[in-house]
Amino acid sequence: MGDPVLVELDDDPGAPAPESPAGPARRRWGALVLLAVVVALVLAQLVADAREGARLAALTHVTGVLDPQPDPPRVAWRLHDDATGDVQVVGSRLLEGRIAPDGAMSVAARDLTTGAVRWTAPLLDAPDPPLPAGTVRYGLQCTAGPTLPGRVVCLVHDATVAGTLEGPPATSTSEPATSARVEVVDAASGEVVADHAAVDDGNVAAAVGVTDGALVLAAPLDDGTTVWALDPATGAQRWRVRADTGFGGGWLRWGAEVRVVPVGDTAVGVLGAGAVLLDVADGSTLATAGTLATVTGARQDGTALVVGSEGYTRLVGPAGEVRLEGAPVPVDVDDGSVPGLALTTSGGLRAWDARTGEPRWQADVPGQVALVVGGCLHVYDAFHVTTLDARTGEVLWETTAPELLGGDAAVTGVATDGAHLLVAGATPTTGPRLVAVDPADGTVQWRTDRSGLGGVIRVDEADGVLLGVGPQGTVVLR
Repeated sequence: MGDPVLVELDDDPGAPAPESPAGPARRRWGALVLLAVVVALVLAQLVADAREGARLAALTHVTGVLDPQPDPPRVAWRLHDDATGDVQVVGSRLLEGRIAPDGAMSVAARDLTTGAVRWTAPLLDAPDPPLPAGTVRYGLQCTAGPTLPGRVVCLVHDATVAGTLEGPPATSTSEPATSARVEVVDAASGEVVADHAAVDDGNVAAAVGVTDGALVLAAPLDDGTTVWALDPATGAQRWRVRADTGFGGGWLRWGAEVRVVPVGDTAVGVLGAGAVLLDVADGSTLATAGTLATVTGARQDGTALVVGSEGYTRLVGPAGEVRLEGAPVPVDVDDGSVPGLALTTSGGLRAWDARTGEPRWQADVPGQVALVVGGCLHVYDAFHVTTLDARTGEVLWETTAPELLGGDAAVTGVATDGAHLLVAGATPTTGPRLVAVDPADGTVQWRTDRSGLGGVIRVDEADGVLLGVGPQGTVVLR
């Protein structure tokens, strides 16, 4: 054997090979790039959130938009059902027009959140002697306008209606008004800051409108309507005209057909059996809608009256008349995101340029009422809810009442808070339901039913407030 060989085992791998100086730098750059991506994503989200917040904030000034509804609403408080007429919202207050059973009239302001009464303004005393059994007053109209900020204008008259269930048929008789007043109320304090007679040359006003800092009053005649404008502070008459609206007295209630509809700041529509458009400055006639026509209201952009007439829609404005094919589709909410959009229904939904009458698009979808929010058009009837791109008519999503509300349900209304589309419906078996969906794709965000709505039988939207109507009266839902 040879001499042994000593083998030395060394587990130490030795000093590491020199590292390129680019390694740490590369890692630092990678971390910086990752950080930059994260920061960019966060900033993008912050910008998106800010834009969405600004969009929702802007919608608070759009007529008919609800307060935010992130969760199913509950009963907040109850209205005075034995006396309440119309309601409207001015600032953070809900104004409740009230006609008591004895005929006294008042307007009350209540906190939107709690329902606490902030003030009550008496407007008209109960009659003396008292009204006969079965007879009631109905002549209370309260309205606000941007040209009188912080004010609400109320017209009161003493016309009565008496009904009977004897028959058949049931009948009602109306006694015309003999006196009327228009009262201007401070919405913050409830103080009546102006009180003017609403009778001109023996003609008693049945309707009032507020436009361009003027109070426009209308009284029915046998063959038309007399219209006059008052200064809201002094009551001084600015002008008076006779409007050729046809028979204006009403056949069920005195003055029932008479309405005053502001059209922007420069014109006012006066409705009787027909309709005319008057210049607010001097009462001169700008246009007429004729007598075989139905006025659905004014466009929210203030450019025209919307008139349905014999299968056509007529937009009657100070600048002239535009005629569109099909029946008008009322627009409950319009945020102005698609200017000049007009809608009719005729073998499907049709969109037009309201200024020129040129067609924009046509879609084979049903729709009787619409909302325009954020460039999207939401239309519905009793059985369908459809959302389209308001600019192109492309259908983005659609659903049916059974899919959304239940097998035997019907859609009774659609509202929006900007972030959700709220679909109200009712079923014969389970009563009312309210479903909130994402307006972008129709996915359900929350649902409620009759048990969560305090046993109401119907859900309505009034001036941006959700109301529940039931056997126990009307409640505010929040």
